[in-house]
Amino acid sequence: MYIKNIKIKNFRNINECNINPGEKINFIFGENAQGKTNLIETIYYSSFFKSFRTNKNINLINIEKENLFIDINITNNRVNNNLKISLDNNKNKKIIINNKNSSNEKFYNIINSIVYYPDEIIYLKNYPAYRRNLIDRSIFYINNDYINLFRKYIKCLKQRNIFLKSPYKEHDIWKDKLIEYSYSIIVERINYLKRINEYFDILYKKNNEYEKYSIEYCKYDTEKLKDDLFQKFERYKTKEIKYGYTLVGPHLDDFIFLINNNNIGKYSSEGQKRSLLLNYKQAQLQDYKDNYGYYPILLFDDMGSELDSSRKHNIFNKILDNSGQVFITTMDIPPIDKSNTKIFEVKNGEFTEFLFN
Repeated sequence: MYIKNIKIKNFRNINECNINPGEKINFIFGENAQGKTNLIETIYYSSFFKSFRTNKNINLINIEKENLFIDINITNNRVNNNLKISLDNNKNKKIIINNKNSSNEKFYNIINSIVYYPDEIIYLKNYPAYRRNLIDRSIFYINNDYINLFRKYIKCLKQRNIFLKSPYKEHDIWKDKLIEYSYSIIVERINYLKRINEYFDILYKKNNEYEKYSIEYCKYDTEKLKDDLFQKFERYKTKEIKYGYTLVGPHLDDFIFLINNNNIGKYSSEGQKRSLLLNYKQAQLQDYKDNYGYYPILLFDDMGSELDSSRKHNIFNKILDNSGQVFITTMDIPPIDKSNTKIFEVKNGEFTEFLFN
């Protein structure tokens, strides 16, 4: 999968952009606050109709304009597709695939991307909700139906919390549905992390690394999972009625990221945390390829952030060997193979392809 051409209008500080990326490595080069990240944000937005930098899509529209437009030509297994997206200040969106109006379900299958950005490290360091979000988003990359399952779970959870706050608590009609959805979500998480940890092991042995990465999840027995969830609901019944809040389910689970079996929140440097996150992205890429037969597009924001030169060089080589099309924002371009590389310089939201002599 790779982008052949992308046209952008009025996306943040990008007034107008029309570029033809290379099929392998694309560096987006420039000083800070010029629009480097805005380009890869556009691609990510075109994959999931959401940003990795803001929860409000309307913030993506240039403050001096009323709407934004994106037009992307994508090739995947020799099949060409065209994706057009528009969004206006009234939150009206329009998705057109190959000149036909489209639903979100079809939209998700046209272009797929995985993003690394420095601020994502907070998912590993901070609250469990961030870590749950990271894992659940990753599962959605592989299984688009997972988001529908999760939405059903959240809707049911909200209804049950309303029920628990009401004066009538005799017939808990939501509990059985919650158990059903909880079971499916937990099994998806277990299966996904099993694959990711297997990839971590392969990378560890293949690269002769001294740091071994893994992710630990709650200790669930899938054969008894539904019975265990039912019993846990029974144990927490009195507390749930008292607090008016559901105290059982995957919305409360946590994930522990480990380096050499040590919790990174307690025993790791910032560089080690970033290396783990980058190796996680590499495992994601391989998992996607094993499921679909091709790599998704990798969006790499600020390659050099808080990494020493040794880690940076090691990671860059891994990207070259184990990915498809890559977009990298940077202020410093490393020694590169010109035959597989394009460089686009950006100033004040305007992009110019750098031509090698």
